[in-house]
Amino acid sequence: MKLKLLSLLTLIGACTLLNAQTFTDFQVIDPNTGNEPYEFASGDLDGDGDIDLVMATYDYNGGVPATDYIKWYKNDGSGNFAVETISSALYWIDGLTVADIDGQYGLDIIVTSASHGLAYFLSNAVGSFDPIVVIDATLGGPGEVVAGDINLDGDMDIVTIAFNDNKTVWYSGNGSGVFMAQPDIENGTTNGTLFVDLADLDGDSDLDAVVTYYYTQSIEIYYNQFFESGSTAVSWIKDDETVDSGSIAANYIFNVTTGDVNNDGKIDIVSVDNLSGDVTWYDTEKDVASTPHIISDETIIDRPAFAVVADINNDGNNDVLVSDGGSVDVAIIYFEGAANASPSATADPIADNNFQMIDFIVDDLDADGDKDVASIGNFNDTVFWFENELITLGVSEFEVNDLIIHPNPATDKLTFSGNFNDILEVSVYDALGHVVLSNKIAAGEDLDVSQLSDGIYIIKDNNSNMTRKFIKQ
Repeated sequence: MKLKLLSLLTLIGACTLLNAQTFTDFQVIDPNTGNEPYEFASGDLDGDGDIDLVMATYDYNGGVPATDYIKWYKNDGSGNFAVETISSALYWIDGLTVADIDGQYGLDIIVTSASHGLAYFLSNAVGSFDPIVVIDATLGGPGEVVAGDINLDGDMDIVTIAFNDNKTVWYSGNGSGVFMAQPDIENGTTNGTLFVDLADLDGDSDLDAVVTYYYTQSIEIYYNQFFESGSTAVSWIKDDETVDSGSIAANYIFNVTTGDVNNDGKIDIVSVDNLSGDVTWYDTEKDVASTPHIISDETIIDRPAFAVVADINNDGNNDVLVSDGGSVDVAIIYFEGAANASPSATADPIADNNFQMIDFIVDDLDADGDKDVASIGNFNDTVFWFENELITLGVSEFEVNDLIIHPNPATDKLTFSGNFNDILEVSVYDALGHVVLSNKIAAGEDLDVSQLSDGIYIIKDNNSNMTRKFIKQ
């Protein structure tokens, strides 16, 4: 049921570090999403090593079911996207995430909707998605959906909420796309379960659940007792202390997420209150009362919509990004993080285009080693992204006969050819700027890349400083 409002990284010789962090103006990916784009996620959906995007609309249409869309945006690795439509058969899509639920091809798309309950689309071998598979059509008011390995069997499980049923449920996966309903994480209240997120909040290596409620505007933690049970069985126990008791008169929780906000090695909880304007983080400890810390208030963004915890400036500390759910304040801002401390009290702008940023993602969309921002504009039915110019890859322009690497993408070996007589001294950098492979290559010799993980890499000739991107798959 819909209840929401409409150390600095260096790539040696292969990149340029700007003196100040800036983001480009918005670059439109999809100028016409369909009415009311609402849900947004990112991940490698086609298994080619770069980050794609997926969006779902929620067109309430006065309570009359209308056409809603799921679209995904295929990335070419440099931040250029092709628009692909998956489905327009669902309506009132209120949950969206991506995860690898069958171990094949790319990440799969998981959704909740009033028409189909909890369902998914599997990525396939031809770079698209198979028809919808329904997991549970009986959920009353399905909403937020997240995925993770709840029972630590190596397979992806799914958690979602049922607002009308007042419960948070989970389904164990078998790694082949088959899911089985398990005992509920929580149920029996009449508080209107609203949001859920997963994180290891007690440090025992299994995933716990953070749950929020509409009618009380409260936040609770439910601990996964997988390890505590001693029998590799999953059960759930509520923390003795409520994270935040809320107030239906003064609060409207619009988003809850998790992350290490104060960079002390422990996972914290962040809530976004669209009514009071407060974005708050809680430094939690099991069965101990949480202390709220305000990150942003109504004087900065009056109607905040979404928050993400991520290292946006590559200094090794997580920052907190917040978006405007209205059209008056700066659209997306970030608060710089610090070690063992709350984020800065001063906000830095990322974007200001007054599109009502209901949802956004932070990910490296152009494979240059820094995190970019992509968002949906609920006011103008668009998808767009902002390039983080913290790191600019200095890929040399050179004639094709100077140096050629192939095949690209590569699976086992890279072959070098072109007009060079000396030994090539090459270094391979991952997306974080770490050297993962170095070797000397004579003309006609190959470079063994079989041990590299799938992804995008930079290869540099240390003699000439020439660089090239290549994909390992």
